[in-house]
Amino acid sequence: MKLNEKIKQLRNSASLTQPELAQAAGIEQSYLSKLENDKGSPSFEVISKLAAALSIDAMSLIESLDESYIKESLAHIPEIAAKATEIRITKQQKEKRLYVQAAFMIVFGIATVLLGGSKAVFSNYTYEYYSFGVLKEGEPLGQFTTRHLMVIGESPQEREKRLIGNRDRIDEVHLVMPDYLGEQFVQSVADGRRIYRLENTIKASHHYNDLVLVLGVIFIMLGGFTMHYVYRFKR
Repeated sequence: MKLNEKIKQLRNSASLTQPELAQAAGIEQSYLSKLENDKGSPSFEVISKLAAALSIDAMSLIESLDESYIKESLAHIPEIAAKATEIRITKQQKEKRLYVQAAFMIVFGIATVLLGGSKAVFSNYTYEYYSFGVLKEGEPLGQFTTRHLMVIGESPQEREKRLIGNRDRIDEVHLVMPDYLGEQFVQSVADGRRIYRLENTIKASHHYNDLVLVLGVIFIMLGGFTMHYVYRFKR
């Protein structure tokens, strides 16, 4: 909106005639008529008088005008030129912040899509591990297996003795977890240690990774829309 249009709009909103506004502002009615018909170039002092008569701050009146109009028609006024520079710097800072936010959203979205696609956030499988008892100090990791422990040169008689001795020591523990810890792993416990062996791999039925992918796509789209908005707004 141009200055002449804004003054006329505010005057009509205040239900003032040109003579009434001219008198309140302390200027000639003929001069006000020229201003409203865009045939004059007022000083900042005149703009301030008109703004005061219309119960509005002079700079607020200037800020309500089109930026292009201010640059083309009012930039020769020192007070307005300084304000225009302040507005331009503020706008540039705002654009910079929006660009940074948009770039962050896009990068975050791409990273989220990659994580969701790689199944790195939520595994598509669960793993069942079993431990059949607590190993005492010095006992082999295969203490509770029914096979011959060839690695220690176990004889059939020693195997039979071991199996009989294990009967009262069986204390089975079952773990179900989303992380793969290998075919077997050892865990220290109060009385010794336990060896857990992988017994089963189950395909999970959740869709958390799909949700992560969707979230990533949403952030990419938001970032793209923000970039587009800033570009259009800048132009």
